[in-house]
Amino acid sequence: MNPVIKSQTRSFQDENGLVGLSPSEAFEAYTIYAVLAGQLSYPVNAIDAHLKGDEFGLDGVAILIEGKLAQDTDDAAALLADVFDPDVEFIFFQSKTSSSYDYGDIGKFFDGIEQFINGELAGESNQLDDLIAVKDLIYEQAVGRRNPGIRIYYATTGNYDQPDKIESLLERRMRTLRGLSIFDTSRMHLEMLGAEKLQSFYRSAKRSSKAKIEFPRQTALPKNSKVEQGYVGYIAASEIVKMVQVTNEVGDIIGINRYVFFDNVRDYNERSPLNQKISSTLTSDEGADFVFRNNGVTVIAKSIHRTADEFTIEDFQIVNGCQTTNIIFQNRNKVSDVFVPFRLIGTNNDDFISSIIVGTNSQNQIKSEQFIALLPFVKNLEEYCRSTDESIRLFIERRESQYQHETLERSRIISLPILMKAVSATILGQPNRSARDYKKLFKDNEKNLFTERSDVQIYHAIAYLYYKLEFLWRNTRIDASLKIYRFYILWAAYREATENADLLKPMNSNKSSVYADKIIEFAKDEENFKSAIERYGIGFERVISAFPSENREKLRDSIRSDSAFIKMSEELFPPKSPGAESIDS
Repeated sequence: MNPVIKSQTRSFQDENGLVGLSPSEAFEAYTIYAVLAGQLSYPVNAIDAHLKGDEFGLDGVAILIEGKLAQDTDDAAALLADVFDPDVEFIFFQSKTSSSYDYGDIGKFFDGIEQFINGELAGESNQLDDLIAVKDLIYEQAVGRRNPGIRIYYATTGNYDQPDKIESLLERRMRTLRGLSIFDTSRMHLEMLGAEKLQSFYRSAKRSSKAKIEFPRQTALPKNSKVEQGYVGYIAASEIVKMVQVTNEVGDIIGINRYVFFDNVRDYNERSPLNQKISSTLTSDEGADFVFRNNGVTVIAKSIHRTADEFTIEDFQIVNGCQTTNIIFQNRNKVSDVFVPFRLIGTNNDDFISSIIVGTNSQNQIKSEQFIALLPFVKNLEEYCRSTDESIRLFIERRESQYQHETLERSRIISLPILMKAVSATILGQPNRSARDYKKLFKDNEKNLFTERSDVQIYHAIAYLYYKLEFLWRNTRIDASLKIYRFYILWAAYREATENADLLKPMNSNKSSVYADKIIEFAKDEENFKSAIERYGIGFERVISAFPSENREKLRDSIRSDSAFIKMSEELFPPKSPGAESIDS
């Protein structure tokens, strides 16, 4: 294997806690990360797109809805909710550690793609069955004004020199996919990757957002204890392009950096009437009016260095003006005389950043977790999780991509939606409902989630339990078929570790610490945890066999039912005999 690729793959494994993968499996996961995070700059967990079995022709499938990974129909339904014209993209991966491009392997890759599309790969693995169900749901419910896009990546550790025979094969197979008339032909992308491109993509994924801009027409904002520097004024549209462009190693623009957007570039819809009208302003003789008509762009940077009118900004986010920025980028060759209202704020205060995000987007729909991020308990929880012993340290992600440029084990980052689902399954005892949309979960349980009487020790312990469960799956140490019971497993482990204590009720810190330690010790004992999961799995399967489950979706529906949950409780935790003691007595 190319020594640089080998080194990058090893670093990728270390950062993601991947200790049980073979070299070929690690390279497959590395390739998916390099493309999704580096070339396309999607802030998603690339590990979740890696197929863990021996699925025919495919090493990875990423289905992106509004820029988020949909791993099953629960994910898809939540992401499609209230979206009139969803942006959907299918991305397929095949990776080989050899340096050659094999005609037969490439043909098999395209066979796998076509069989995924027509459903012939059903039964290859539970993971693939879930993705096929997502595909079916998208075409049943979500194809409105435009068809999904498709991206295809075939990677080796060599370099592709476009042999005629393989080029003819690629042209023929892409023509077949176009002929299906189910993809947006303007968004069909095929790329043969080699060592050079993979190295470049991987470095791009690791690179901190940094830009140098000219901002001569500015005024300093009033002093504020939470702000190191602040400026307001207007800026040339070409400087906006500098902030978001992604370039290759020779300086050519190859895309837009999605990581710099607070709410991600998925919120940009070039087909909306408003955005088309704004675009027409730039392409007509009205470009000079843009600065008067537009609300502008707000940028928050962790670091600002100023030399005269040149500003170097690092680790920055565009927290308002996503639509404006994307319109300018799409029309970057036509904005030479266009100016944009602009605010630049330098601060490291995460609470202040969140308040700016909410304030500057008050006219738009704000994601629920942004309001949750401002709750005092969540701030305390983040600080507590970061301060724990290194072996159990976790990082609560209060803002999307908050830790993108920090050197830490990525698997230890727990997002607020995931934490909410884990807490719902355990403390609230709702594992049958926890897989559903986190926004509804929070709305239904707002009085009991992330409140002032919640305990950071217990929440940290539950987050650690989730981390260890995912660690076991990520390293293929437990049966992947049990993933459909993910939240039931958390619930059962929590009940067993705490002997079903009611941790919603207020208790002193010492008692909380006892329960938290029991949950953590249960999860840390890997062999015991694995044995427990296997035992739970047998119980789950025994119960669910009495419910309708002729396919994965019927099985999922059964698992989510209240009646199945009641049966699971009776199966795994039958009532204790009178007089039995518990830890809570």
